[in-house]
Amino acid sequence: MPAASSIIPALLPIVAVSICLVTATQAQSNDAERLAVIANTGPQGFGSLAAKEVRDELAKRSVELLPSLLAAMDTSNPVAANWYRTIYEEIVTREIHASGTQWPLDFMKEYVSDTNRQGRPRRLVLKLINQLEPEFESQWLTERLADPEFRNEAVALTLSLGDQALQSKDTKSATIFFRSAFANARDRSQVTQAAQRLTSVGEKADVNTQLGLVTDWWLTGPFDAPAKSGFETAFEPERSINLQATYEGQGGRSFGWIRHQTTDALGQMNLVNALGQTDEAVGYAWTEITVEQNREAELRCGADDCCLVWLNGKPVSTHEQWLNGTRFDRFINPIELQAGRNTILVKVCQGPQHRNPEVFNYWSLQLRLCDKDGRGISFQTALPEVVHD
Repeated sequence: MPAASSIIPALLPIVAVSICLVTATQAQSNDAERLAVIANTGPQGFGSLAAKEVRDELAKRSVELLPSLLAAMDTSNPVAANWYRTIYEEIVTREIHASGTQWPLDFMKEYVSDTNRQGRPRRLVLKLINQLEPEFESQWLTERLADPEFRNEAVALTLSLGDQALQSKDTKSATIFFRSAFANARDRSQVTQAAQRLTSVGEKADVNTQLGLVTDWWLTGPFDAPAKSGFETAFEPERSINLQATYEGQGGRSFGWIRHQTTDALGQMNLVNALGQTDEAVGYAWTEITVEQNREAELRCGADDCCLVWLNGKPVSTHEQWLNGTRFDRFINPIELQAGRNTILVKVCQGPQHRNPEVFNYWSLQLRLCDKDGRGISFQTALPEVVHD
């Protein structure tokens, strides 16, 4: 049997490791409890006194806190997120200038690549990784074309790579880059830029389809609507659609329906050109589309001045906002399209003339159908020449 004097030294490393593990576990438990205190903060200073105390304690920690802290920062609570960010920034500012800091880079790269996490902390982490590994971002972004948070930067980089290839007379590679940028772009300006690049190398790019712009309509108006009464007044097209009908409008003028297909690069319809210059009036736009299957989508529109939209006879977008202009994607509403035929009716109000008579009174409409990321959905325009209820 070994002497006690020989057993004790052999046990010392095991005891030391056990103590370290217990200490580390206790520290992690304390961190979790402190982070939970901050998670319970809310608006108007709720929980701020307790949060301030634990924030100051956590900010003294080293980078070993970052995995737990970043996980906590992935929150929809903006108050807690701000508290966490101050801890993060204090730790990073201190440790970035220290020598021998062991950054959890593997975790950070996994975190920044996780599209299920909040965008703001992901951007903070990307900035830090780029400080530690300056070549990381440019290489990483090439794989982020489908990442909603970093898509725009990835598309911009892809367009730049295409431009560089084109300057080097490598048209084949440039075309591949431009195709990729066009297919993945969701921002209207980037879609347009990518389409222009593709045109420059001899390829066609359908911006209308990519953005889901509805460009083919039947139009009627103007109905008389003084003193901004048009939004609340239901004219005949709201009760039934008959493309053979004629109506009486401003000044006793009679009018019917006209077919109109806009050629604007971003699908905007100029109702002044189509229906005539007018003030304090209402116009209607009607179209019919088909889709292959039931699907969720978004109806995004803008009008000068304001508009109401009915899908298959039911109101889906109602916005009374005067004198705001037709801004791209001004209004966004979730919709459900049914397999086969779907009808869209839009009421566009025209307000009074601006108090400055020199200011032109625009009247316009823009509407598109897309997924939640902004990519146009697949549909076919199916307008018959004559339609009855």
